Amino acid sequence: MDIINLHRLVYTVGRITPAGIQLLGTCFLLNKPGIFVTAAHVTNNDDNNLVVALNPNTNMLTYQDTSDTKVVYIKVNIEKIDPVHDICLLKSDKDIFSNICIGSTDDIMVSERLSIVGYPHCTQGRNVLTYQETTVGAKILIESSYVKSKHLVLNIQTRPGQSGSPVFRETDSKLVAMVIGSYAPNSQGAISLGGVDPHTLHQTTHAVSTEYILKML
Repeated sequence: MDIINLHRLVYTVGRITPAGIQLLGTCFLLNKPGIFVTAAHVTNNDDNNLVVALNPNTNMLTYQDTSDTKVVYIKVNIEKIDPVHDICLLKSDKDIFSNICIGSTDDIMVSERLSIVGYPHCTQGRNVLTYQETTVGAKILIESSYVKSKHLVLNIQTRPGQSGSPVFRETDSKLVAMVIGSYAPNSQGAISLGGVDPHTLHQTTHAVSTEYILKML
C-alpha cells in the first residue's frame, strides 16, 4: 500500500452550513473523471450544499496538524444512489480521477489481512487521515428489500466518520469493500450516548463488496 499518496485518493464528504463545513464521513475517488463514492447514509440522500473536502497538504509520513482547520473543497452532487447496498456516487465537474483497481469480496478469504483508510471522528471535526489494518472475521450475506448482498465482517471497531472508507487487499492494493458501519440489532427503547448507539460498541464492523460500485458505473 502506497501510503504516501493516500491523501490523493481518500477524502471527507461535508456540507456547507452557516457555521462552516460540517464533515459527514469518508469518501474516495474512483477511476472515472470527477466521480467519488461514499456510503449512502453519509449524505442522507440529500445533495444540498454537498462538498468533498480536499487535503493537499496531508503527509501520512509525518505529523498531521489537528489545529489546521483550513479546508479546500469542491462542490459535488449526488449522481446515483443504491439504497439496498448503501452506496452513493458523487459527481464533481473537476476532471480528476484515480488509478484505483476495483475488485470484490469474492477474492477475499476469512482471516486475510486488509487495510482501511478513512477519517475516524471527522464528524466531530477531527480531520485526520488514518490508516488501519484488520483481519476478516466472516463473509456474510445480508438481505434487504428481498435482495441479498455480500459483506465482510471485519475484526475492528470503527468510529463515526469512517462510513464510506475504502477497504484494500494488502497483497495487491485492490479495492474490495467499503465500510458501512457496526452491526446494530433492531431493538425497542434504544438509547444514544454522546450520539453513539451502545449496541454498536463491539469489535466488528461491516463492509459491503465494491462489486456493486462497478455495477453502478
